[in-house]
Amino acid sequence: MTHSNDSTETDQTSTITLRLQRLESEVAMLQEAKRSARTWKFIAMVCGAAICSLAGIAATQAARTPDVIRSRRFEVVDQNDKVVLLAGIGTTGGQLDIWGNSGTNVVRLGSNADGGDLALWDAAGHGVASMYATAQGGRVEAVMPDGSGSAVLRAEGSGPALAIADAEGRPRIAATLAGTASGLSVRNAGGKELVALGAVEGEGGIVRVSQDDGTVAAQVMALANGGSIGCATRTGSRAALLEPTSAESGGTMTLFAPDGSEALSAQARTDIGARVTLFANNKSPAAVFEATADNGAIIAFMQAGTRVAGLGSSATGGILNLGNAQGKSVIVAGAANDADGGALSMRSGGGSQLVRIGVDRIGAGEVAVYDGPGTRKRVLSAIAPTP
Repeated sequence: MTHSNDSTETDQTSTITLRLQRLESEVAMLQEAKRSARTWKFIAMVCGAAICSLAGIAATQAARTPDVIRSRRFEVVDQNDKVVLLAGIGTTGGQLDIWGNSGTNVVRLGSNADGGDLALWDAAGHGVASMYATAQGGRVEAVMPDGSGSAVLRAEGSGPALAIADAEGRPRIAATLAGTASGLSVRNAGGKELVALGAVEGEGGIVRVSQDDGTVAAQVMALANGGSIGCATRTGSRAALLEPTSAESGGTMTLFAPDGSEALSAQARTDIGARVTLFANNKSPAAVFEATADNGAIIAFMQAGTRVAGLGSSATGGILNLGNAQGKSVIVAGAANDADGGALSMRSGGGSQLVRIGVDRIGAGEVAVYDGPGTRKRVLSAIAPTP
């Protein structure tokens, strides 16, 4: 009995202990919730106050910002109270100046009588570049700090142009564009053009090279049927010319004498092949080397434009032709066309054959002598051997 009572008390004690523990836990949770609620409330209050403050500041600032600031002069100074930017009024309108750390005015932006104007100086105060409007267009200029040269890019008048000048302001390189024509010129210190490069739309280009005194030395240009290359002597007279033939069948090379007359001419021809002509001092052909239609060749020697001698090849072999001053053949030598051997024919000034030395039909030597009209002849031939 006693045992039972003790057990019941123990169970009740345990139950009370558990309830107390739950209550303590709930009280602790409630306290923590209160603390959290107070913290978030404080944060909300602070945020609300901050937002209200910012809104008030913004409203105040907006109320203090003017829509327009007007002044005749505006200066920006650095920490040493030196002006580094100045906006004011120049002689032709508004002007903006900027100073560098060296105290030098390095940029000026303003206006001139024709439009805008921008000037630049280096830290030492040397003017090095400018860009400005002119009455006809615009210009950009760059100058070496020591004054040893300058470059000018302009778009005015007839068209844009670029010029590079030396210390004396003399243009040494110039490029221009005018209408459909463009050009590049290189000059020496004396102003003489040494190299010229040009082009005309629809026609072609041209390159000209000159000596130091400006005398043209060589020229390359486009023609309607191809190109042309010409060289000149020291005095500027023609020396050599290379260009296509008029028939567009090949090229032509011409060498000139000191007086500018033709000295040698070489042509490529479609009908026969190549032809080379040598000219005498009297400007007439002296010798002609020419290919023939049967794949042979002829060398003709001329006198005052008349052929007086010829050496060539034919289907039967080589041939030699000697003529008089009138161009009539008086001696003809070569391979015989009616026998196996050579033949020599001597003729009169009128072209009649008077003597023939050759080979007869049986292969023996034969000499034939004719009268003037060629109606009678006497033949001297070797006696054929007895079988």
